[in-house]
Amino acid sequence: MALTRLATTPAVRTALKTCGVLVAARARARVALAVAVAVSTVSLVVGCTERPPPVRVVETPAHTAREPVVETPKKIEASTPFRAKLSRGAELYLPTWFSAPKGTYDVIVHFHGLGKLQEGNLERAQINAAVVSINLGVGTDHYAHAFRDPGAFDALLAETQTEIEKSGRVEGARRGRIALSAWSAGFVSVSRILSDPANTEKVDAVLLADGFFTSFTNKKKRTINTAGLERFVSWVEAAARGDKLFGITHTTIPTPDYPSVDETVGKLLEMTSNAKTPSHAVGPRNMHEIYVVDRGSFHVKGYEGVTAGDHVKQIQAMGETLWPYLKTRWESPAPRTELAARTTGAAGTAPAGAAGTAPTGAAGVAGPAETPGTSAR
Repeated sequence: MALTRLATTPAVRTALKTCGVLVAARARARVALAVAVAVSTVSLVVGCTERPPPVRVVETPAHTAREPVVETPKKIEASTPFRAKLSRGAELYLPTWFSAPKGTYDVIVHFHGLGKLQEGNLERAQINAAVVSINLGVGTDHYAHAFRDPGAFDALLAETQTEIEKSGRVEGARRGRIALSAWSAGFVSVSRILSDPANTEKVDAVLLADGFFTSFTNKKKRTINTAGLERFVSWVEAAARGDKLFGITHTTIPTPDYPSVDETVGKLLEMTSNAKTPSHAVGPRNMHEIYVVDRGSFHVKGYEGVTAGDHVKQIQAMGETLWPYLKTRWESPAPRTELAARTTGAAGTAPAGAAGTAPTGAAGVAGPAETPGTSAR
């Protein structure tokens, strides 16, 4: 009874209503959860019964061996040129691009003229070679005597080799080709060196700028002595075949006491049956051509000019007139055979002191001397 009365009180009835609402809310939550679980279960069952999408197979290409790649070593240039003093008044110059790509290096030996002139010529011609410049002063006597000893040229080459090794630029490399270059009186040393057949065989090129002399057999009639030119006849023939390179440039400066370069070259062309081709081309330093001769690897260019300044231009322009022939030859040399197997007789056999060497004084043979207008010689 007491409980019945308690249940009917207002406070208890309110409490019971509140609890009913909570109980109903909890019941609805349990129902929602049950429904969610059921839906998830159905979805899982349906999903498991459906066929899965096809698996995409990515084909991996078969492995192929990589072709070996041989990389050509890049040419590494030094930051500065190399210079060294040698004996016999010689200077060695190695340009920044000097290298020995095949284990050998080439050498240009130049006679007469300051070393800086040959450095400039090398810069313009861009030849990969060492340059030895020999400057013994004015006149021919010093150049005639400097290489009178048959072993003098080999000694110079050996000294050059030693200094190149010291430079560290081409370690372990050996000497390859040799070119003789000369301006004016320097020709006398070239002639001396080539009087030895062994040197003729080892020298690949001869380049002469306004320097090619002999003597007169009859000065009054200006009859040219051809004896000393015989070895150069052989050089012309070898160059025409491509076995050697022989190049000459010259002015028309007159020389009263000995044949001018113009006269001497003219006689050589006559002896070798080479005709001049007239030319009106303007070369470097405004040098005007008179004629040209191009036969194989034998090249001659005659220029106007009768002054000392015209004479000096000949050496200043060698990097544009003569040395480019050497660059072409040494960068893509034509097949050659040993000259010694072909040459006989006159080649390199002219006696020392013959007219072709053009010594003066002690040698007792008339040769080029200092004359007005040619003080640069």
